[in-house]
Amino acid sequence: MSDSFILEIKNKRKEFINSFEKNIENIDNELIRARNDNQLNSIRIHKYLTETGVLGKVKTARFLDEIGLNEKSKLSELNDDYIESITIYVKNSW
Repeated sequence: MSDSFILEIKNKRKEFINSFEKNIENIDNELIRARNDNQLNSIRIHKYLTETGVLGKVKTARFLDEIGLNEKSKLSELNDDYIESITIYVKNSW
C-alpha cells in the first residue's frame, strides 16, 4: 500500500467520525454504511459516538454495556438490533 492510499483511508475515517453531528438525523443509515465499508468498519463505536463531544463518554460507555457491547466494540460488530438501539440512544440524547 502506498503512503497516499493510507493517508486517504485515514482522512476518510477522520471525516466519517467528524461528520457524526451533522448526520444524527440519519444515524442508522450512517452506521449501516460504515458497517459495510471495509475502510470504516474497524472504527470503535464508542469513539464514533463520543469523539466530537456531542455525547458523553461515560454515559455512552454505560449504554453500550447495557446493550451487550463495550468501548472496544467495532462498527463491524453491529447488527440491525444494535443499530436500532444506538439510533434511539443518539436521538434521545441529542
